[in-house]
Amino acid sequence: MSESLSPVAVFVYGTLKQGQRNFGVSRRAGWVRSEPAWLEGFALYHLPRASERPYSYPAIVAGDGRVWGEVQYFADLEAALVALDALEDAGREYERVQVEAQRPDGGAVRVWAYVYPSLEAIRRVNGVWVPEGDWTERA
Repeated sequence: MSESLSPVAVFVYGTLKQGQRNFGVSRRAGWVRSEPAWLEGFALYHLPRASERPYSYPAIVAGDGRVWGEVQYFADLEAALVALDALEDAGREYERVQVEAQRPDGGAVRVWAYVYPSLEAIRRVNGVWVPEGDWTERA
């Protein structure tokens, strides 16, 4: 059962995770803490570096599978979303959607997650399926 009807945090699965390239964005946005979590019902893809992308990063779409990541809590979620939306190009490249993240303790938490608009959009940018659902940066 979810802790709340509205999102209380953000689920991240790639460059925003602790120790990754863009974690500084989360920190500057008021990051307070993270906890491990996963999403059910999503497929994870690796978007390789290309002329329009200076570095590789992941994307998820609805599908069969589990995506591993972390739930990030912020001092002011609404303020944090401004910075995260800018990084994720929300509304253009990614869509910010409400989902339920699963926690290791068996609980669930309502969160925001950045999702690619469609599998076709992933195919157009040569996305590569990551069947294990755990993204790490690749060449």
